[in-house]
This record gives sequence, C-alpha cells and structure tokens, in this order.
Amino acid sequence: MNTLLRNITILALAAAPLATGCTDDGNEINYNIQTGDQLYLPKIDAEYDLSLGSDVRFEWSPSVAEDNGFVSYELLFDRENGDFSQPLAALTSQLTGSQTYLTVTAKELNSVAQAAGLGIMEKGKLRWTVRASKGINGNLYAESRLITVTTMNSMSPLPQTVTLTGDAVEDPTAGIPMIVSPGIDNTAATEGTFECFTKIKGSTDFTVVDDLNRYYALNDDGTITYSETPVNNRMPSEAIYWIKVDFGVMTWEYNTVTSIEYYAAAWADNKMSTVREPMTYAGKGVWVLLDYENTISDNSANDTRHRFNATLGDGSKLYLGTQSSLGSEYTTDYLKVKLYTSETIGNVDWDKTYNFLSSDCGRALDCYLYLNGDNPAGTWWHEYKFK
Repeated sequence: MNTLLRNITILALAAAPLATGCTDDGNEINYNIQTGDQLYLPKIDAEYDLSLGSDVRFEWSPSVAEDNGFVSYELLFDRENGDFSQPLAALTSQLTGSQTYLTVTAKELNSVAQAAGLGIMEKGKLRWTVRASKGINGNLYAESRLITVTTMNSMSPLPQTVTLTGDAVEDPTAGIPMIVSPGIDNTAATEGTFECFTKIKGSTDFTVVDDLNRYYALNDDGTITYSETPVNNRMPSEAIYWIKVDFGVMTWEYNTVTSIEYYAAAWADNKMSTVREPMTYAGKGVWVLLDYENTISDNSANDTRHRFNATLGDGSKLYLGTQSSLGSEYTTDYLKVKLYTSETIGNVDWDKTYNFLSSDCGRALDCYLYLNGDNPAGTWWHEYKFK
C-alpha cells in the first residue's frame, strides 16, 4: 500500500544514534535524549475489532532532553517481527508531537494493518513503539508491544469509480455514476466514500459495480457485501434517492428526497422578505427552476442572499449552500454547493447563502442545481442563466 493516510508520514529512517552538532558561531547543539522507554497503553497483547469503529489510545512515559529542550514524539508501527528500521507508518503525537499520547482511529489502524499484509476481516498482530526526537535525531524506546487487530470489512484497493446500472436506474444503458463524496457539514468524507442523487424505480433491480468489475450487494442491515458476479439490488419504492456508500468500512445509507426549493431572503427597508420556489427534478441528479422573476433581489439594500433547501423523506432538512465567504464573481469555485445539516447551518435565514452581483439584481433567470458530477466542477454545483 503506497499511501496509508493523509496524516501519516511514511518513513524509512533507522533510529539515529545520539549526536551533537555545532551552530554557525561554534557553539555545540546538544541533541542528547534520555528516552522514557516505557509504554503504558494499550496493554500487552490488547485486541481490537476495527470493524466496531472505536478509537484506540496509545500512551507512553516522557523522555527528557539533556539540555531540557523540546522533545517530540512519533508513534511507530511495524509488522509483528519488525524492528522499526523501515516502519509501516509513523504518526505524530497529539499537539504537533509534544504530548506522550495519541488517539488513533480505527480506519487509521486498519490502513496500517493493510500495509502489514492483512486482508479483509483478517486477524493479525502489529508491533508498536515510540520514537523521541530532538532536532533531526530520534531514539527508539527500549520497549515495544504487540496488539492484535481484526481488520475491517474494507475493499482493497478502494474503488476509483462506482456506477449504478440496470433497469431500475434512469439510464440503464450508460448507468448512473456516483461521485467521490465531497463530505457534509464542512467535514471531508473518508477515502472510498461515494454518493449520488438519482431516481430509482421500485420493484426493479439495479447493480452496483466499480472500475475493477467488482459487484456489491446493498444489504438491509446497512452493510455491503462484495461479489465477483452481478448482484441484484432493489429499493423499497420508486423515489428520488440520496445514496451514500463507504467502501472503507463496507456500509451504505440512503434517504429519499421529497423536495428541493430555491430559498432567498432579503432584509431591506426595515422588513424581512423571503421566497421559497419549488424546483423541478429534471433527471439524473439535476433540479431546475425556470423563468424565476428574481424580484426579491431588487431592493434598496442590494440584499440577495439565497441557497437551496432540501426536505428528506424522514422529515429532516438538508441545506445546500456556499462553503466560504461570498464571492464577487461567478467562478466555478463560487458556484460549488456544499451540504449542511441543521446542526451546522446556524441562522437558517442567512447562513451558507450566496449573493448575486449587483448588476444581476432583479434579473430573471433559469437556475440549474447539479447534484451529480456531470458538470465543470465535478461535484455538487449550480449555475444561473440570466434573461
């Protein structure tokens, strides 16, 4: 596995001996460290089922620099019989390496286990220790320990593309591509997560296939099962669905989309005005609002805040709006759409909203909302076509 984790640095450095150096003015720099050498948590031969998704806390005794300077720590992993001369991964401890502990997620440990050669849902051992460093020099702790892990039900390698095909989807011939999940609530999705908004017929089958011609069953309990041959899947009824699959932990979830509305709000002349215009589903994850008069944006305050609000089948709301400060031009980045839930939207009147250019205030328009990847942004996106 060439790349483990975004926050894991792969190292191939042997533990360096104690050394001293010289500064430009001739004064020696003292790199000597007295390593703590004791590991506290996890206990010896602790065992973890990574499919449960629980984080694992690692703790160790502190090291002391001979000159009382700053010491940083890395948590190292290797194979069961490894000597850490070429560790599988090195993770910086909490607070940029200053603390003698680190909480490691189940997904991070699963990636380490995969690098050690463990397959899907396979049990094996990992060896861990700590490296204390001052400057460019690092010293391994004398103690190392083994932990036993059972890997997740995770595909390896992860899919690069995922497609829904079959009679139940909107385009049975070409299929409906899922997109790499951009995340929700300003939180990036984990690697191997895909999403789509699409209409699916009830009582009709569809298949889920990836770029390596691997097929998947979407089970009723929210798990995913891999198959070498096509598997028939079926949704409970005909509806527009928001589907999300996570091949990192082999789970999936869905909700129906009852409606999406174009929402606009303006505060001008000491009064609040709002507009909620239903959008029409045009197919393949696209909603449209045609011939919208846009008169609410023509006000004395040039207040043109707007976004999209979705109502889901369970009654919850999904807010589709901007991620950052409002742009001054209709660039592709500006027109990208992020997804938010009620826990993160803040003020439902104002937050996550876009603004029009002042020259476009009051201009009628057609609006297109692309909840698919078939657009210049390659992710959720919207555009205006002014009259």
